[in-house]
Amino acid sequence: MIKAAILAILAVPAFAQEDFTALMARGDQLDAQLKTKDALAVYLEAEKLQPNNADLLHRIAKQYGESQNDTKDKAERRRIGEQALDYGKRAVAAAPDNAKAQLALAICYGRVATYLDNKTKISYSKLVKQHVDKALALDPRDDLSWHVLGAWNFELANLNPVLRALAQLIYGKLPAASNEDAVKAFTKALELNPRRVGNQVELGRALAAAGRKDEAKAALEKGLSLPNKQRDDPEAKDRARAALKKL
Repeated sequence: MIKAAILAILAVPAFAQEDFTALMARGDQLDAQLKTKDALAVYLEAEKLQPNNADLLHRIAKQYGESQNDTKDKAERRRIGEQALDYGKRAVAAAPDNAKAQLALAICYGRVATYLDNKTKISYSKLVKQHVDKALALDPRDDLSWHVLGAWNFELANLNPVLRALAQLIYGKLPAASNEDAVKAFTKALELNPRRVGNQVELGRALAAAGRKDEAKAALEKGLSLPNKQRDDPEAKDRARAALKKL
C-alpha cells in the first residue's frame, strides 16, 4: 500500500510534463493557424503547470501582443500591450540567455510604446535596442531580431525635432542610427526569411526614406504580392500602400 502510494506521487510530475508538452504543441499549432485567442487560452493552461518556463512565457507574450490587433480601442490596446510586456519581462527573468525571450521583450517594449507619452516612448526605444542586441548576440540567425533592429534604426533616424531633442536627453548622446542602417538590417532579415511580409515591406519603407525610390517601389510591390502568414501582415501591407502613394 505504501509502495503504491509512493509510486503514484512520483508519477504525477511525469503526467504533468506530458500534459505540458501536449499543451505547448497544441498552442504552437493554433499559433501557426493565426488563432491567437485560442492559442493564448492553451498557453495559459500550460502556465498553471510550469509558470516559470521561459519558452512558454515568451509565447504568451507574443499572443498577448498580437491580440492588440483584435481591438481598435487605444486604451485596450495599451492594456493588452502591458500584459504582453509583463510576460516578456518574466520570460527574460526566467532565462536571460534565451534568445527568443530577449526578442519577445524587445518587441513588447516596441508594441506598447506606441500608446505611451513621448518620454516613456523614447525610454522604451532604448530598451528595445538593449534587448534586441542581446537576442542577436544569442542567435544571429533569427530574421525577426534583424527586423526589430531595422525598425529601431528606422524610427530613430526619422524622429521629428521634438522627439529627437527628447531622445538626446534620454540617451545622453544619440546612438548611431540611419535609414541606410535600417536598410542593411531589413536586408539581412529578408535574406534569412524572404517569406515574411514585414521584412519586405519595411525594407521598402527604409529604402524610400533613404531616397532609393526605384528600389523602394520594387520592394513594396513585392511585399504586397506575398501571402499573409502573420497577424501583423495586413497592417504591414497598409503601410506599404501608404508608402507607395508617397513615391
